[in-house]
Amino acid sequence: MSPNATVDPGSARALTHRITLIAVGVVLVVSLLYGSYHVLAARSAALRATETDLQQRASFYAGQISSGFKEIQDQGATLARHPPVAGIVRSMADPRGMDPADGSSLSQWKDRLAVIITNKMEVHPHFTQIRLLLAENNWREVVRVDRRGGQLLRVTEAELQTKGTEPYLDRIQAIPETEPYFSRITYNREHGRRDGGPVTIRYVQPVHDVAGAMVGALVFNADYAELLKAVRPGVLKNQSVAVVNSEGDYLLFQHGESSARFYHHTDPGFRPLPQAEALGSRLGKNSFADLDDELVYLSTVPMDPSQQVPAQFGVLTFGAREMLESNVTSVLLRHLLITLVLVGFAAGVTHVLASEVGFKFEALHRAVDQSHKRLGWTLRNMADGLVTISSDGIVEELNPAAEEMFGYSLTEAAGQPLTRLMFSEDAIGHQSHVSKSRVGPNRTAMALNREIYGRHKSGTRVPIEISVSRAELDGEVKFIGMVRDITERHEAQARMSDLVAQLRRSNEELDQFAYVASHDLKAPLRVIQNASQWLAEDLEPHLTDDTRESLDLLKSRATRMEHLLNDLLEHSRIGRKDQVGEEVTGADFIQNLVGLLNVPKGMKFEAEGFDTGRLPQMPLQVVILNLVSNAYKHHDREAGTVRLTLTETADAWLFTVNDDGPGIPPEFHERVFQIFQTLRPRDELEGSGMGLAIVRKHVDLAGGEISLHSDGPRGTTFRLKWPRTSAGSQPKGLVA
Repeated sequence: MSPNATVDPGSARALTHRITLIAVGVVLVVSLLYGSYHVLAARSAALRATETDLQQRASFYAGQISSGFKEIQDQGATLARHPPVAGIVRSMADPRGMDPADGSSLSQWKDRLAVIITNKMEVHPHFTQIRLLLAENNWREVVRVDRRGGQLLRVTEAELQTKGTEPYLDRIQAIPETEPYFSRITYNREHGRRDGGPVTIRYVQPVHDVAGAMVGALVFNADYAELLKAVRPGVLKNQSVAVVNSEGDYLLFQHGESSARFYHHTDPGFRPLPQAEALGSRLGKNSFADLDDELVYLSTVPMDPSQQVPAQFGVLTFGAREMLESNVTSVLLRHLLITLVLVGFAAGVTHVLASEVGFKFEALHRAVDQSHKRLGWTLRNMADGLVTISSDGIVEELNPAAEEMFGYSLTEAAGQPLTRLMFSEDAIGHQSHVSKSRVGPNRTAMALNREIYGRHKSGTRVPIEISVSRAELDGEVKFIGMVRDITERHEAQARMSDLVAQLRRSNEELDQFAYVASHDLKAPLRVIQNASQWLAEDLEPHLTDDTRESLDLLKSRATRMEHLLNDLLEHSRIGRKDQVGEEVTGADFIQNLVGLLNVPKGMKFEAEGFDTGRLPQMPLQVVILNLVSNAYKHHDREAGTVRLTLTETADAWLFTVNDDGPGIPPEFHERVFQIFQTLRPRDELEGSGMGLAIVRKHVDLAGGEISLHSDGPRGTTFRLKWPRTSAGSQPKGLVA
């Protein structure tokens, strides 16, 4: 119908009325059916929604409570590993009250532990008391910090108590090898009597000596109510939340109240929570109950068995039933309002649309025509080539980009086999791809971004990237190929390969320069050393203290230069030739290493995990020797220990070198692996600064990993991952 065509007004009005009545009738019938179903299902749906809401809220709060207990457990384990705990144990075992491993006194270790405990209690306001007790002397307190009146106070030596008769220590006294555990929830006691403090839950963390024997315990007192209040649930209107345990204690959060209230089963006049009694003994599982006037959901607090909690915990969320009824009523009213709006909207819109339907068909026809024109314009102006192929592999269409790419016009290519645009090596496998694609009516991708060479009309090779898709049109199979000329990409890749080759040659030349320079500089250096020695001998009667000191300085600097050149020469040789692929047992590896080590007097060397199979001898021995020797060289005490450990995985050996010497601040962790870098002046500690650079180069060439871990003040750990390469040799392709 053209825009100027006319329509019979009577027929148009009749058609409009008919379509409008049909639309209104359909809307009414569907709304009545949907409404009837909604009346029957609304209550059940509202009940399920309410249950889901209560369940989600209860489960969320339960997870937060479990995290609170886990936090106390983590704090106990962390504090037990702090050095002051072990230092106190060692000091008390020493007749002089001094730590034989550290030299600190018992009083110093106590002060350090008190500071750590105070910091923890400042961060965790629910901690009311933390103390260290030792089993000897009837479990007497050694260090104790209390929270009194909002202040953190360290208890004096005179106020420290013995706690051997307290119930919360019964388990550790009966079973010394027990795991950490929580005590029963009771009011706090001092000197065996209730002191008016808060309801308390205690966490007992056993403390062991270096031999693994239990010698005491860390005891954390936490305000049970404050611990639970930290959850801070957002209580909705007409709802309440309660945290209950198997002994009947509960903390109640109610809407509109600024603070939760806690009820302990030993309080005078205590009354159990009615909702908890209605559910019965179900703290071990999640439960939902539809009571006479309330809906209640109980979510069990998930506790890890390792937490050793003496009670079970649950979170109750409950609310009035009127909440459910109001939900049903609001849903029905909303549905009625939507129905009325839909009927009116359907009548109005249908009336307007029906009067315009004839003209819309004409507009649609024009839009389709314009769409075809735009599609044709898009295909003609695409940067990538587009080829349409029949199921028999015959070219049907080419866009201008494809014509330019292959040199054929559409007239020349149409009706020709697609293989005309390919070279023979690609044309051979083409038909098998076509056959495999003929499965089912759905569109199937045959090739995604596959790179081949297209054949230009002139016979030249054109590097192209193709994506081919299969589709069906009116039952006929068609293939659509998207073709992109990637000549520039190939040229860029070639340039990149050339740059990589130049970089490799440059690196090889730098290594060769370092090798030659360090080797050739040794000859004049020996002349300087010999000449200084001859001068010292010949002029001995005439030397003054100043001239003798100058000659000694000359000799020491020449010696340092020789060491530096030797290390530089070793660094340049790494990777220049294959290492000997010898393997030895773990025991032989350690025996050879100890034979090369120079362990200073007062120092100890410990090795663990070398009762294994076989290890590559070189260059792994050089790497480990450098790491262990460095630990001794930089140690700042007369006594110390360096520990070497080995573990294995399927693809690598994992080594750890740990020492108790001075730490390395984090800002220097990367610097120590660079050549000629030392953290102390060479006049204080003789060294070339090449040891860790040699280690890093060996590790990189082997394809391994090395990392440094130290917080700065004390102790350094190197972790080395050495891959299981063939007989410990360097990876192929890295030899100069």
